Amino acid sequence: MAPIQDCDEAFNYWEALHLLQFGRGKQTWEYAPQFALRSYAYVGVPWAAARAMQFVFGSVSRVQLFYALRIALALCSAACETAFVRAVARHVDRAMANYLLLGLCGMAGMFHAAPALLPSSSAMCLSALGSAAAMAPPQRRGRILWAVGAFAAAAVWSWPYAAVVAVPFAIEELLEGGLARMPSRAVRLAGVGGLVGAAMVVCAATIDSQFYGRPVVAAWNQIAYNVLRRGGGSELFGTEPWHFYLVNGLLNANLVMVLALASLPLWLAVTRGDSGQYRLLGYRLAPFFLTLLVFSAQPHKEERFLTIVYPHMCFNAAAALVLLRRPIAWPILSLTNRMPARFGSVLMCVAAGIGMLRMAALTSYYGAPTHAFMALPGHHGMIKSLAGSADGQALQPTARETASDIAVCMGADWYRFPSSYLLPPNHRLVFVASPAFTGHLPGDYLPTWVSGSTTASTSHVRTDFNGKNRWEPSHAIPHNMAAHMCDYFVGIDYPARHEEPSPFDYSEWRVVACEPFLDSENTSLLARAIYLPQWAVKMLRQRQQWGQMCVREKPQARRARMEEEGLDNGR
Repeated sequence: MAPIQDCDEAFNYWEALHLLQFGRGKQTWEYAPQFALRSYAYVGVPWAAARAMQFVFGSVSRVQLFYALRIALALCSAACETAFVRAVARHVDRAMANYLLLGLCGMAGMFHAAPALLPSSSAMCLSALGSAAAMAPPQRRGRILWAVGAFAAAAVWSWPYAAVVAVPFAIEELLEGGLARMPSRAVRLAGVGGLVGAAMVVCAATIDSQFYGRPVVAAWNQIAYNVLRRGGGSELFGTEPWHFYLVNGLLNANLVMVLALASLPLWLAVTRGDSGQYRLLGYRLAPFFLTLLVFSAQPHKEERFLTIVYPHMCFNAAAALVLLRRPIAWPILSLTNRMPARFGSVLMCVAAGIGMLRMAALTSYYGAPTHAFMALPGHHGMIKSLAGSADGQALQPTARETASDIAVCMGADWYRFPSSYLLPPNHRLVFVASPAFTGHLPGDYLPTWVSGSTTASTSHVRTDFNGKNRWEPSHAIPHNMAAHMCDYFVGIDYPARHEEPSPFDYSEWRVVACEPFLDSENTSLLARAIYLPQWAVKMLRQRQQWGQMCVREKPQARRARMEEEGLDNGR
């Protein structure tokens, strides 16, 4: 399974979910009641799924829940993709559906987006469902309701910016019925959209207001901060050039991205203003291009933002392959009219092969954090307790967890933390101040056994959060206190980099485990983009450098653990 690549997924969603389940977790400034940019309604869905898993399977560990939820998310994504492919086969073109299926199965972007607990990933699934409904004939009963419902859920419950995907559908509804029917169609579309959207907003706002302790519409707060620049603006967290998504699309979709970009000019060349079978295809191609255009115009860009149209990207690529087999107005491309029917399938299989090499690279090169945290000694005791337990107590905070925690520390590599689900019971994450990072680190939720309830923790107002990405000293311990306050330290060492030494000396600490982690700064482009075995790296004369993500244990912590294990064995 793909490793977690985005620290937003770990800290904004897995940590909030961990609080709902286990009463503690890291809290980002977006969840501070005075900002309220994130929705607990969104986190409530996987929380309900986790509760159902606990009820059905009984005693399961946090690690098992973590992977079970990720598998469930991937299965939901697969179901939505299936509905999308079926709609294309029924209402657009069967050959196009076959190409689409190949593209989805071999796309590296889908590999890491499908199991991700991110609003952009769920918006991707819901947008695919909305587009699937929109492909049905206009006379199909419930078409507008299903399409609007899916698009509204994507925007309200998942990610407000996903609304851009619905714009082509709205334009089609208004224009394709003729000028005479445009007013009535506009009223119907606005009525259905208004009722469905309002119902979802009220439902989400009710849940969020309960958790934040005041009336809140989290989706609006997010738009106000990021778009209207009230209180800051997303560019505080980094900016990228206009071509960021083009490069990122090539990395995650290779040939699929190239074909997707070619789909619009090919459609224009084939249709030439004709009102034939491909006239409506323009509306189906538009979501990908519109989203790419809107997001590329924003200064702040992140890889996950484009995931909402990954299925549409594959659809556009499939459409390009079908259009290449049709008479084209441009003489330079007339040879494509005789393109063998199987050429498209071969091309998509090549793209899938490259995609699988990218998937292998993600797991082999960047999977160290998951393995490193699973090497913490506390996991071994947890497995033993689960083997002899049938009452599910392994999921509950123990007395020691509420009193004397074991501190697992991270410094400059804090953003590699996979989530508290991969920490053993009684362990908590502690940040160590590092000169390599001066932004705003997450803080800690007030534990529920201190506040008295989950909502008391989520609505607790503190002054140590800011929306300006400014350093907050209380969220990290000074490096000169790390040797005293940390029981374990997890970090990455890059031998090929000329970096300042670690701010504190852990030379006497025992190395529990080390996992290889690719040094992307000192590795050639090809050798970090796709998986290459060592013989291929040498043959292609590529440069590949590695670091080590190591878990180190303080001597005093080791002695205490050995004594505790001795007492447990004595019992």
